Amino acid sequence: MPAHVVQPGETLWQIAQRYHTSVQEIIEANHIQQPSFINPGTILTISSRQIEISNLYLPPQNSRPRTEPITHVVIHFISNAGSNPRNPYNVQDIYRIFLNSGVSSHYLIGRNGEVYRLVGENRVAYHAGRGSLPGFPAYENRLNDYSIGIELMAIGTREEMLPFFPAETYEFISPSDIGYTDAQYRSLNLLLDEIIRRHPAIVRDRQHIVGHDEYATGRRTDPGSLFDWSRVRVIGQYVHTVRRGETLWGIAQRYGTSVNAIASWNNLNPNAVLKIGQRVLIPIKRRKTGYVVQPGDSLWKISKKFGISINALASANKLSQTAPLQPGQILTIP
Repeated sequence: MPAHVVQPGETLWQIAQRYHTSVQEIIEANHIQQPSFINPGTILTISSRQIEISNLYLPPQNSRPRTEPITHVVIHFISNAGSNPRNPYNVQDIYRIFLNSGVSSHYLIGRNGEVYRLVGENRVAYHAGRGSLPGFPAYENRLNDYSIGIELMAIGTREEMLPFFPAETYEFISPSDIGYTDAQYRSLNLLLDEIIRRHPAIVRDRQHIVGHDEYATGRRTDPGSLFDWSRVRVIGQYVHTVRRGETLWGIAQRYGTSVNAIASWNNLNPNAVLKIGQRVLIPIKRRKTGYVVQPGDSLWKISKKFGISINALASANKLSQTAPLQPGQILTIP
């Protein structure tokens, strides 16, 4: 990844423009707590817009030739926690799970963002199984034929993992192995960029990029409540057409979001003057999600990470704003 030395007067927006990335990706890659001011001389890691994929192909019997157009992407989680809860993410162990069970997926994303190709996109992987999607009646029990499957090495909540292993096994899992990592979200977004370029029939919205649990409701639990859909770059619920006199601040107030969120989604300067008739994507409002407390976390740190107020976070979890947190504790992110 390239590195950038911040110059006097330089803003994150200017740096993002230079490297063809987003402000949010720079913030996440460098764990920036106060993005409004960056000291000159600070060295920033710039996330690459290209993604490296390692081939780890499954044998032909784990897939079949594709005959239908690709219109969807399905997100899953996978681990070997049932057999090895203290080391659940060994890639060879997970490969053997696919191999021995006869199922498959097109891609696998590791904890550090590494991406493996398991099945070529020109073949149908066996990842979704039985289920149905609202608005797509012809896809009932056939989503495999029309989709690309992406597995992320991750573990859900205790309740979400009960179909896979006993509750007692969950006690041996490290809190840092529960949920998803920043690196995985970055790689997932880059991988989606490439997939959608190859398959323009995939609309980048939540009707076409779905969770396994949304298709196989009641049967599967992945990617689960710890997967933060607001960190996946999909088209917002609204496309707003700018009217005379409108500003980003006014539009943000109208839709209950922030200026920075709209600017990031649209690759705009937060202080930009809008043009009449300009179309602006409005980010999807965050659905409630879960977060696994890590060692050293505080309500303040977590509130900054998710861009919410400490009061909202404490209220959603019925905690005082000074409440101590325990590693492994699961908080609701409103």
